[in-house]
Amino acid sequence: MKFSNKLFVLLAIATLSFGTTSCKKDKEDPTITVNEPEQHTHFNWGDEVHIEATFADDRGLKNYTVMIGNEAGTMDNVINFMKAGTTSELTYDFHEHFIVPTDAPMMAWVHFTVIDAEDKTTTLKWMIHFDM
Repeated sequence: MKFSNKLFVLLAIATLSFGTTSCKKDKEDPTITVNEPEQHTHFNWGDEVHIEATFADDRGLKNYTVMIGNEAGTMDNVINFMKAGTTSELTYDFHEHFIVPTDAPMMAWVHFTVIDAEDKTTTLKWMIHFDM
């Protein structure tokens, strides 16, 4: 076998080896599963609201934000609830709570934002209601 043929075979083998061992692309967006409260749950003023959710990604999570706001995503200054954090786990169980103030609006949305290690973002908004 000529030198140029040997070189060609070696380059072909190296190319195939590199192609099969290179990093896999992240094809999945992170997921958000809300465990509590149920969508459209009614709470009275003074009630304690538990927010529980599971964040997951096939390649690893990066950070999350959970806040109470209006439908457009502006934070509600009466309830004043915003939690943010970082994690590199594949799944993260979020659990926080707040007391419904007596001047809370009649409805609000829990806004979830989760970013994975590849900077893919998933958002979800969850409506809850408040009464006297």
